[in-house]
Amino acid sequence: MNRKGTVRLASLAVVVLLALMPFISSASAPPIPAPPSTLPTITYHVVGTNESYNITDTDWTTFFTDIIDNSTYVKYNWSANASQDLIIFDLSYTGLNPYGAEFVEALSQIGSPTIKNMTLAFERIENDPSQVKGYTNIQALNAGAYPGFSWSKPKVAGPVATYRDVAIIVAIIAVVFVLYFVFNRKK
Repeated sequence: MNRKGTVRLASLAVVVLLALMPFISSASAPPIPAPPSTLPTITYHVVGTNESYNITDTDWTTFFTDIIDNSTYVKYNWSANASQDLIIFDLSYTGLNPYGAEFVEALSQIGSPTIKNMTLAFERIENDPSQVKGYTNIQALNAGAYPGFSWSKPKVAGPVATYRDVAIIVAIIAVVFVLYFVFNRKK
């Protein structure tokens, strides 16, 4: 094979690898089941008292509507996501994921499941590390990732990811340019 053929083959290989990257990176997420018609009731005890409360389907709906879907608190549009309940619940929608457990723990230190107390609990844990590597809870939510699942990938690329992607493309173009002149030298 001559040098021009080698350069063409290398260029084709780079293009194919770039085209396959999205498929390779999304292969690890499990299938997300459809949400149930009603969310489970979660019972918790308020720390330091004999009081216990139930967070009902109505309370969860209010939480998702008034806090998660409110752009004052969360920048990503979760209302367009049918499985937004996975922010709090596990994949079976019957128990809590780590973020949901952290949220209920924070709420148990505050009081009853009113929207005011749920907001306080949400704000109390927003800067804690999430299960999404390199993100706090609020950063994961703002990026469209479920903070309670390590397999969750942000749907909104931050500026660092965007600059990284641009740098990779520029580097590939520069390498192809240099290789073109290296293989086309006159001896």
